[in-house]
Amino acid sequence: ETSIISYPLVQLNKHGYLTINSQPRVNAASSDDPVVGWGPKNGYVYQKAYVEFFCSPSKLEAILQHASQHPSLTYQAVNRKGEVYANTTEGKVNAVTWGVFPNKEIVQPTVVEPNSFMVWKTEAFYLWDEWAEIYAENSAPRQLIKEIQDTYYLVNIVDNDYVHGDLFRVFGNLNLNDAQHANHAASSAK
Repeated sequence: ETSIISYPLVQLNKHGYLTINSQPRVNAASSDDPVVGWGPKNGYVYQKAYVEFFCSPSKLEAILQHASQHPSLTYQAVNRKGEVYANTTEGKVNAVTWGVFPNKEIVQPTVVEPNSFMVWKTEAFYLWDEWAEIYAENSAPRQLIKEIQDTYYLVNIVDNDYVHGDLFRVFGNLNLNDAQHANHAASSAK
């Protein structure tokens, strides 16, 4: 399913947003769709667009300025020290993937939630240590990895408008929107 949003993801990475997890928006795709389908036959699946990444403090500041202009977006950001920026509510769960199937209650396999994000933050920043250890103690790659670990933020953004949303608009002038709209049109045509 990443192929649906591959162009904007590549652009984000080229611009210093180190993406680690994402999903496109999906509105009532067949559960047997070869790209985004899952679950029992004759059902429908839904997804809110979502992206998770590491970024520098200056890039986070730009995102926060843009996010305030887009009320359908929710975000959480935390650095290794535990400094948090969020427009979510503590203890509230945001379903980002769900399915509707015959003779079943709604199935909700994927959620974004502040408490689990903080647990994931600990592991996510620890993984930089493992990566750094493959390089010599004072090497440039190891120093870069340590700088990212010590200064960057782990961020997730959800576009809660799974019908008409545009998750990548929050990234401002990176020119992601034209490709994103083309990708949405292609996926909606299925």
